Amino acid sequence: MDFTVIRKRSEYITLIKSFFIENGYLEVDTPILTPSVIPENSIELFETKYINPIDSIEKIYFLIPSPEIWMKKLLAEGSGNIFQVSKSFRNGEQTNRHHNPEFTMLEWYTVNSNYIDSIDITEKLIRYILLKKNKKLLLTFGNTLIDFSPPFKRLSMKEAFKLYAGINLDILTDFAEGDKNINTVLRENKFDISSRHIESLSWETKFNILFLALVEPLLPKERPVILFDYPAKIPTLAQISRDPKYSERWELYLAGMETANCYTEERNPDTILSFFRNEEQKGKSRYPKRLTDWNFPSIFKNNFPKCSGVALGIDRLLMVLLNKETIDGVFPYLFFK
Repeated sequence: MDFTVIRKRSEYITLIKSFFIENGYLEVDTPILTPSVIPENSIELFETKYINPIDSIEKIYFLIPSPEIWMKKLLAEGSGNIFQVSKSFRNGEQTNRHHNPEFTMLEWYTVNSNYIDSIDITEKLIRYILLKKNKKLLLTFGNTLIDFSPPFKRLSMKEAFKLYAGINLDILTDFAEGDKNINTVLRENKFDISSRHIESLSWETKFNILFLALVEPLLPKERPVILFDYPAKIPTLAQISRDPKYSERWELYLAGMETANCYTEERNPDTILSFFRNEEQKGKSRYPKRLTDWNFPSIFKNNFPKCSGVALGIDRLLMVLLNKETIDGVFPYLFFK
């Protein structure tokens, strides 16, 4: 048990909270248990039961994969800018140096803002905590000296694919010919995928194969990287960009490690309902109808504020800030190994 790390973890989380409070955000504390969820086909849930001792009725609940569902309900009620640090849980994932089924999430929503505004806030947040704690913006992680000075390096996903893989992402994201084109690129890059198997994979899965093999490993590690404008063929609750092939989404990479995810939040209730139906249909085993909050899209009908949300993995951030090579280096307890 390394109490030096535990103390530094506490100090960094306190600074994170101070930043948001000083900037007028309301700290909220939402439930870790939920009776229903936002369906996301890529996420498995931890399920538990509530047993009522009086009438012996059992009710199914789930550990939240993120506090999004609760925080957006607060936004709909007029909360204004909000943030929280909470535990989140995702089942069915490997445990490795970057992953743990239980992790600490910082999530915040800024009203009257978009995803570009949230880049600026994220840069200011990290600058704030580093200067308060370390008095400098240069830190060593492993053998890499990282310069955290704003602005961070910004690359569109289209630019990254062209720069690191020589691939024109516009062709892959074409809605009429996207699957055909991405299959061709996979074969040209010698991925060992049989014709029968390749047809069974979703476009998103095939895109991730290319991204994880050809682009992500080459992202710069000496500066934080914002990778923005993700393909709209990857279904999310991010608004579609002016170029309909892309969505208003970015991810932050620190030392080559994905650390935060941001959207300009979708507010059209019909679009959100359609997303729910599609995700529920794709993941029937994970999201039978009783798991999905079908009333949730209705909160967007009555002047839900324009906003941008960011979810940042605190444990991964602390790995970099404390120069720890594995996620268990910043956890006081780790049961999943």
